[in-house]
Amino acid sequence: MRRIYYRFPQSIDLDFEIARPFRDVLACIGRLSNTHNTRRGPDGLIKERIVIQIAEGRTRFLDLDRLAPLEETVAETADFRIDLQKTLLTPEKRLPVSENVFYLRIVDKGAVTECYVAKEGSHGDLDAIDLRTILKGACE
Repeated sequence: MRRIYYRFPQSIDLDFEIARPFRDVLACIGRLSNTHNTRRGPDGLIKERIVIQIAEGRTRFLDLDRLAPLEETVAETADFRIDLQKTLLTPEKRLPVSENVFYLRIVDKGAVTECYVAKEGSHGDLDAIDLRTILKGACE
């Protein structure tokens, strides 16, 4: 089943291909969902978290955790909302550093998967090329 978001941005920031079949890319995206890592920044520890949602009913997004394995329920095309959050961890509290929201459309093209990325707004410190790097790294 195709999972399309009817308000997917008309202006695309980046389009690229991943040299993997559609089902493999879906599995990579599923593994990335709700993951995080921690690194040392200039002000202390920074937690980087990835939250991924998939289009549901053409009008909203659904957390990937609430869906059966993607490879079995999605075909041809899928739209995702990817939220990359950074939080500064201090002994007293957690302070949000930045939030980057992207829309990602992946399309089955046989042996390769076509990807279209659009960033929501201009806030945050990442761009579409950073998201491409994350996706390609997860699929290697």
